[in-house]
This record gives sequence, structure tokens and C-alpha cells, in this order.
Amino acid sequence: MIELAEETDEKLTGGANAVRRSLAVLRAVAEAGSEVTVADLAARLDLKKPTVHRLVAALVEEEFLQSESSPQRLRLGPLFLELAHSVWSRFDIRGAAAPELARLAQQTGFTARLLTSAGDRLICVEAAHAAERVRELDVGSMEPMRGSAAGLVVAAFSYNEVHDPNPEETLAKARYYAIDSGAGNRWRSVAAPVFDERGEPCGAIAVTGPSHLLADERLHALAPHVLEAARKTSRAAGGYPFAISPDERRSDGRSATVRPISRHANLIGDSPIWLGKPAVLYWIDILAPEILRLDAKGSVRKFAMPDVIGALIPRADGKLIAAFSNSIATFDPETNELGNRVTVEGVNFGYRFNDGATDRRGRLWLGCADPSRPGAHGRLLQIGQDGQIAAELSGLGLPNGIVWSDCGSRVYLIDSAMRQLRAYDYDEARGQFGDFVVLHQFPAGNPRPAGLAMSPEGHLWTAIWDGWELVELDNSGAVLDRIALPVPRPSGLRFAQNGRDLIVTSASVRLSPAQLLKAPLSGSVFLCEL
Repeated sequence: MIELAEETDEKLTGGANAVRRSLAVLRAVAEAGSEVTVADLAARLDLKKPTVHRLVAALVEEEFLQSESSPQRLRLGPLFLELAHSVWSRFDIRGAAAPELARLAQQTGFTARLLTSAGDRLICVEAAHAAERVRELDVGSMEPMRGSAAGLVVAAFSYNEVHDPNPEETLAKARYYAIDSGAGNRWRSVAAPVFDERGEPCGAIAVTGPSHLLADERLHALAPHVLEAARKTSRAAGGYPFAISPDERRSDGRSATVRPISRHANLIGDSPIWLGKPAVLYWIDILAPEILRLDAKGSVRKFAMPDVIGALIPRADGKLIAAFSNSIATFDPETNELGNRVTVEGVNFGYRFNDGATDRRGRLWLGCADPSRPGAHGRLLQIGQDGQIAAELSGLGLPNGIVWSDCGSRVYLIDSAMRQLRAYDYDEARGQFGDFVVLHQFPAGNPRPAGLAMSPEGHLWTAIWDGWELVELDNSGAVLDRIALPVPRPSGLRFAQNGRDLIVTSASVRLSPAQLLKAPLSGSVFLCEL
């Protein structure tokens, strides 16, 4: 009996080893990415050729592999793909994505793909080709998670408390899309995430084509199409319909003279600042990311930044403070150089700085929030030059406009997430916020206030994101005026040097292709004559 049990154990062990070796053969064929020979497999797996021949023969017989030509060359067989498709069919995203991929391929002229996670790699589970089928990009093709556009957007929305902030992932999360570097690669992609019913990323939709045809500018131009396809796929599959587009309605505010002074299409323009004599206009594109400068001749210069830039704040010495995902640095307008970044401890992955200002004594206050998270998770942080947090105001949604009164004892703050204009008591001597009142509660729904500027008369102006307008309020919160704009997403504002007109930045990010046709100036910087 003991001998029989030992013999059975040996057979079971041998069978398990054979299964493992067969799986190793399948994995090696898949990883090869092209047809391989038995000799190639033997070398890859460090097995004897007769052993590989036996394994391959069984796998070909069961249709897990296909064998063609002489010498024998192998590739994955139909049964393997049938089993894979039966697994993928449990997720409705394949069926939901198919018509969107076909539309993308036709619109862009490149291959459109749906990719899902497979360990530390991504696998293409559905594809549509603009012309001839591209085998390297077809169903079953794989690519690494790290470094790919699809991998970036999946990782960006996969929340992990111990995950260290990664500038590329932070940028992808803020944009809701990513492009890959394409360094040394034949292909380049732009990708957007697909969400399941729990609001978690279950894959990505990507448009992929030859690197020489897809420079950065072209990939960004394709992003609205990819975002629209990913959003529709998420919704059709029961997932979270992210990046909801603005209403079609326009503002019924009064008409005013509004003219673009820069037609550069910012993803999210913000933080306009007048600086120097003669004065030049600086502002940021949060998601490019870059600092931009408009001189008196109308020429625009762009200075690339290393990370998402959430605020640009003037200092008394004429230099600018740039706030990034979790760090600050000084930008020198004389040299156009960025100083060393100082990390601010306590700003977790997913959060980023958003707008800021200094009080009359030069203390720096920066808003900090994760724009994708609902609720009062945002904070206003007083930060020293060493990056240390000296004071904090919590209980905010998305701080997005901070203005001190002339006397310094009152602070007006826009909370975009809460849709509120607040007024806080402020102890200037100690640098501390006190009690607050809600001066104005903006209506619930899609449009929300963004940015804040104070006129010489003490009136407050805010831009209405997704609302196509500017709103003027008095210091008690009563609405005094509304001005219609030619774009749906005004973002930041500041009074011009004459104290009468407003400089208004705007955004083009996450607008659908149809909406960009209706608002072609989206992303421009405007002068609004009041």
C-alpha cells in the first residue's frame, strides 16, 4: 500500500510538472510577440528539445497552439483565444467598446484598442483598425504597464495609500488621459481610462499609431476623441461616467466686449499675473504643464514645467512661486529658470496644489485637494520656504480663489466643490483663519465657481466653469452682474492694470469634439471690458 501511494504521488508530481511546463511554453509563445520555433523555446525555457517537442505536439493537438511552415513555427491557437474571450465576455466593456473603437479608428486614421490589466502588463482585448489589420496591435497583443499611455492612466486611478507620488501619473489623473514618450519605440499612444461600476479603472482605450506620425501635439489633439470613447464605454458597461461635459446652454448674462489676447489652446489656463515694467502677462497651463508669458507685442513664450503646476503667485521681490503636485519652487522672470523644488510633507498621492495667495505680510497659503474625490477633503496650507506646514485650514472641497481684503482682516475664498463664496475672519498678526460665513451658495448642478478677483471698488468677480460666464458679487454675496463668454470653461481671472477690465483664462480639457467645434476659442486668454 505504501509503495502504491508513493507511486501515485510520483505520477501526480510528474503531471503537475508537465502542466507547469506546458503553461511556460504558452507564456513564452505569447511573450515572443511573433512566431517562434521549438529551438527558440528550448533556449528560452532551458529545456531539452525533445521535451519541448512533446509539449508542443500536445498543445497543437488541443489547439492551444498553431504550427505552420517548415521549420515549424508556432503561435497561439484558436482555443487559447476562445478561452480568453470567454473570460473577457464576463465584462461588458468589450461589447460596449466595440462601436466606440470603430468610430475612433475611422475618425483618427489610426488603430483604436481596448486594453485590460494582466498582472504587470496590459493585453489588448478588442481592436479596430483604420485600414489593414496591424498584427502587432491586434487582439492578444501585450504591452508593459510601466511607460505605456494605457498603463499610466490605469495606474493613476488605482488608489494606493503607500504609492509615492509620480509626476506622470499625477498628470494623467489630472488630465484623465496620458500620452507615452515613444522614446525608441515604433508606436505611440494616447489613452483614457475605462471605469467599472465601482468607479475603479478596469482598462483603457487607446489610439495607437507610428511614432513618426504622432508627435505630442497630435496626440493631445486626439485626446478629446479618446476621452469621449472611454466615457461612453464606461457608461455603457455600467461604470462611472467620468468627465461629464458641460451643458449645451449658454449664459443669459449681458454681452460685453470680450476678445482673445492669446489664442494658445491651454488645457487649463489659470493664475494670470501682471509683472514688471512695462508689464507682461504670465499665466500657467496646469496640465501642459507650463508657465506662459505674453509680452506687449503679443508674442507668447512657453516654459515647460516638470510636474502639474497648480498655482503661480507673485512675491514682493518680483519673483514667482510655482506650486506643483506636492512641492514648491521659485521661478525667476529675469532668467526664466525654475529653482530647486522643495517637497511639502503631508501632501499625499492624488492630491495637488490648486490656487494660492500671500497675505499682506508675505505668508504663502496654498489650496490642496484631490479633485476626483468628493467631500470636504481639501485644505488650505500655510507653507514656509523650507516646505514646512506652519498652519492649516481644513474642511474644504476644492479651494479655487483666495483674496484678502485691503485691511487684511478678512479673506474671501471660492470653494469650487462646495460651490460657495466664503468670507473668513483672519488674524493677520498670527496668520490664522477664524470663523466664516457663506456669502453666496451657487446652484447645485454642473456649473461651479472657479477663481476670484477683487475690483478697486471691493466687488468680487468669479468665473463659472461649465457656465459660459463671469459673475460679479458685492462683499455681502449679492449678485450684481453677469457677463456671457464665448467659452464654457473660464478658469482664472485678474484685473488688468487699468483696474477696469478683466483678464480671463480658460480651459479646453475634457471638452468633446462637438463642443470644441461650438467653442473654438476654448483655452484662450481673454480681455473682458467691463
